Amino acid sequence: MYGVGASDQGSFSTGAIHREAFLVRIPEDISSAAAAPLMCGGITVWSALVLSGDVKPADVVGVIGIGGLGHLAIQFARAMGCTVVAFGTSKDKEEEARKLGAKYFFTTEELKEPNLPVKVNQLVITTSRLPDWDLFVPILAPRSTIYPQSVTSFEEKLNIPHMVFLVNGHRIVYATGGPILAFRQMLDFAVLHNIAPVVEKFPLTQQGIEDSLKKLESGRMRYRGVLYADGQK
Repeated sequence: MYGVGASDQGSFSTGAIHREAFLVRIPEDISSAAAAPLMCGGITVWSALVLSGDVKPADVVGVIGIGGLGHLAIQFARAMGCTVVAFGTSKDKEEEARKLGAKYFFTTEELKEPNLPVKVNQLVITTSRLPDWDLFVPILAPRSTIYPQSVTSFEEKLNIPHMVFLVNGHRIVYATGGPILAFRQMLDFAVLHNIAPVVEKFPLTQQGIEDSLKKLESGRMRYRGVLYADGQK
């Protein structure tokens, strides 16, 4: 797994050599700048929405977090025929979430209000930390499926309100990555439905790498940073 068990796959290189069997052909209708985030964030949310086999058209899919993963999850779920509900900490991303395909948008503050107009039966968590269950459990329909895709420390524990989950029949499903075939299907689906990540481009130079990481660490990246070599903009 890159970043954990391997750090030599060519991320900051102008080229790399790999066995063809482990590579995925990029469709001509997808730019390299769009394909790169799809091969990471895209396949991550695709694995939850598709490889789990649980999400069906007309489901109500909630997406917590409108960021690198969340903005792709909204697009995929909408293209699958689902009603998408986006959740954010403030209203500043509502307009963009709706443009991406969300029908509803609620802030965490609004979740404290009773009788919201919709219940979610598929919940994708894309924030950097797990949510406050007291806020989100009330908006879950019975027998909902929850997909935690937050990247935290290996030491962090998953704490859930056990009896509430038991009585309502909720499920927690972890899904990430997938076989080569899943990458191909995800890219073909993205072409068919004109799905693309929102990216910011930086030159593949030492300064470009430093600038991109600085913007990422500040939390201002919208929504994926892409490094490009000369002639590959």
